[in-house]
Amino acid sequence: MIKAYWTKLDSKERYLVAICVAVVAIALLLTFAVFPIWDAKAKMKKTITTSSKKLEEMVKIDSDFAVQDAKISRIKNAIASRRADFTLFAYLEKKAVSASVKGSIKQMNSIQGVKSPSFEETLIDLKLEKITIKQLTDFLYQVESPAEMIKIKRITIGKMKESPDYISVQLLIASYTPATPRSGGQ
Repeated sequence: MIKAYWTKLDSKERYLVAICVAVVAIALLLTFAVFPIWDAKAKMKKTITTSSKKLEEMVKIDSDFAVQDAKISRIKNAIASRRADFTLFAYLEKKAVSASVKGSIKQMNSIQGVKSPSFEETLIDLKLEKITIKQLTDFLYQVESPAEMIKIKRITIGKMKESPDYISVQLLIASYTPATPRSGGQ
């Protein structure tokens, strides 16, 4: 039937039908082969870009975790090396006696620190009055101990108005202790 129809057409009509068939074939080829491949390629590039960003974030998180894990290990080792009856108050009093500033302590208060499931930060607000710079440096040298995870978080120094040779100092000293179990199922 198609052959009979084809033979009835003159050369101009055959040429026109051939062009129409070619256009339809190209359109079908583009619609069902080329465009889906382009879309898949674009989708794959987008997926690769997204996955690469996620991988970079994971690598960063992993390195942050390694740093935090190392800090936790240092804290655990420092706590394990301390005596069982260690308190920051007693430690500071002992160091104040060693540095000859115990009589200059005007206040020593405990402050609530940061709590985690494993550790609690112990903070002591310490105020010293009428001490010399030499006494302060001796005290600071003795108090701060990276091996025992005791550090000075803040220091404020002021000159005494009554005695210009002396200074007053406000210190915030921090250490870590094992976390106490929470009561009430929290």
